[in-house]
Amino acid sequence: MIENKVVIVDDEEYIRELVSSLLETENFKVIKCADTDEGYDRIVKSKPDLIILDVKMPSIGGIELCRLLRENAETKNIPIIMLTVEASETDKVIGLGIGADDYITKPFSNKEFVARIKALLRRSVRRTDSDVLELDGLIMNISSGTITVDCKDIKLRPKEFDLLHMFLLKPNVVLTREYILENVFDYNISVTTRTIDTHIKNLRQALGPWGEKIVTIFGRGFKLVPENKK
Repeated sequence: MIENKVVIVDDEEYIRELVSSLLETENFKVIKCADTDEGYDRIVKSKPDLIILDVKMPSIGGIELCRLLRENAETKNIPIIMLTVEASETDKVIGLGIGADDYITKPFSNKEFVARIKALLRRSVRRTDSDVLELDGLIMNISSGTITVDCKDIKLRPKEFDLLHMFLLKPNVVLTREYILENVFDYNISVTTRTIDTHIKNLRQALGPWGEKIVTIFGRGFKLVPENKK
């Protein structure tokens, strides 16, 4: 059985040991780092399947480390979960805006913690079917996890990939934020309106001009509007 490799970067020894214990029980290989400098080096060298970053650490901190990892071509698509003791909307929006895929607030439920890590890994691995979806010059290959727009490769993070997949399956249908939460985030968390909006914004930016097809329906949600070809 192939182990999933996870890097945890947290200056609290108790958290590092707790995360390691929880994940090793589930057959994960865990690399523990006590500061951001060590964390960056180990992540670049080991290319883990998932990264867990504490927000507040000495030196550059988790937010800046997340930004650096997203700017590095070798690490920019690795799923990232942020750990924080502050559940404020501002912190969540800042983190998600620079590339974090999820937030977990301390103290956390051990069972929920493991479940959310597994859920994020499932989304990053993609699905095993061979469906190919095409719309207005965009081609999504579900099995390979690749996307092209007018023959140009587009790189998306796991949540962005699932958001686009959801929209492609339901063109011209208004999808509420509640629907998005239920179908893209398969775990129970409190997600604010601005957090959902941030994910949509990230997806639009990644898709370039094609992203303008994902329109906001004020007071209701979002809708993918294909070209009206006569």
